[in-house]
This record gives sequence, structure tokens and C-alpha cells, in this order.
Amino acid sequence: MRPDEPVSRIMTEAVVAIDVSRPVSEALDCFFQYPIHHLPVVRDGKLAGMLGAADVMKLEYFVPKATADRSRYLDERLTIEQVMRKPVVGLRPNMSIGDAAERLIDQGVHAAPVVDEADHVLGIVTTTDIMRSLLHGPPRRGDLPATRGAQSPPTETASDESQHHRKPTDPEYATALRTAEMLHVEARDPRHLGKSMLYLDERRRYLEKVLELADRFLLTGQDEQTHALLLKAIHAAKRAEEYATGKARVPFPLE
Repeated sequence: MRPDEPVSRIMTEAVVAIDVSRPVSEALDCFFQYPIHHLPVVRDGKLAGMLGAADVMKLEYFVPKATADRSRYLDERLTIEQVMRKPVVGLRPNMSIGDAAERLIDQGVHAAPVVDEADHVLGIVTTTDIMRSLLHGPPRRGDLPATRGAQSPPTETASDESQHHRKPTDPEYATALRTAEMLHVEARDPRHLGKSMLYLDERRRYLEKVLELADRFLLTGQDEQTHALLLKAIHAAKRAEEYATGKARVPFPLE
């Protein structure tokens, strides 16, 4: 791809952004929940600043270890307005990739939001996007990188039988779970079926809680209390996964 191509061809359009009025702990949750390193901050729908993952994650280390509610501790002492980087320069979608690269270099940053004339965030471009495009061309819209060993997603032409598996009854599921526990505890699980079943059951319980709260959040007019409970459930699900994969950052009990 040539440097004179517009940045709109390489920008990431599905942008996670946060309003400046939200609590700092919610910004932390965004970095935990999504595979992002940069978070645009908006005010009344317009670009107001930027948060970087490294800067925000450092906030957790200023919280005393004996603090019971880490989120409340941060929210009572800091605001997003105080920790975000500002002013932040937005790129226009018709700006060339070469000009965008120079802008990032001049600002000393690794990412910049792409905005329209009213400063509404349209996307985000990173130095990695620019380097990848110059080496390999733009990403193919709608394509996902192949995952080794992963099952191919169902297509529209596939039958319902191949897309969905019938849910076992409660007695059937309970029997399968008891069998999984027995295989795992008695070390008679050479193909790791028991271990996988126990792991998936734990994930199911956390994700069903997230789904329940997400439904309630949408049905109750998106009230603040349900929103807080939903974020807490998502955070708990992610922490459970960190423990399951041995990637937990700090040794504390799950909520």
C-alpha cells in the first residue's frame, strides 16, 4: 500500500470509547474487557482526550493492598479528566497514511483517533496499523485471522443441525458433570475430557451471570446500579479466566 492512501482504509472502525464523566474504575474495566491499548475519551460525543493502557493500569498500584474496594478508592480520588492525555490531535479519514505517520511521530504517540469534521470518533489508527499496511496492504474487511485448531464458523448455507447442538437436560448435565469430576479427581482422564468439562462449566456459570445482567441492563433503561453490577460480573469472569490460564496478575480471591 502506498503512503498516499487515506487512513480510512487501515483504521479500526469498531472503537471502544468512554465518556469523560464515567468513573476511573470503568476505564480500567475497558482495558481488562477488550484487547485494546488506547481508549478515546469523549465529551458530548466529541473527542476530548486519550487514555493509554500503561498509564491507566499503573493506577492500581497506588491503591493500598489492604483496601477492600479498590474501584471505590480510585473513583473517590481521581477522575478521567485528571488522568487522560489532552489535548489530543485527531486525524481526518482522508488524511494520507504518510501524513498520519508524521503526525504520530511529531506528537510522540503510538495511536491517534480518526474523527469527522464535528470531532466525532470514527476509528483509531496505530503505528502497528501503519507499518502493517505498508508491508502487507490494508486488512480485508470482515476477514478474521485463522486460528490454528479452531473450528470454522458456520455459514448461511450450513444446516441448523451442523450449527447448533441441543442442550442436555438438567439430569443429563448433572450426570456429565459428576463423571467429569470423577475422571479428573481419579486421574483417569487421558484425553482431558473431564478437565475440559469442568473448565467449561465454570466459564458457563460466569458468562450466564453476565448475560443475565446484560439483559436486565437493556430492559431497565440502563440504570446505574445494573450497569455497575454488569461491569462487576464481566470483571469477575475475566479474573476467573486469568486464574484458569495461570495469567492472574495478583493473587487475590475472586469476588
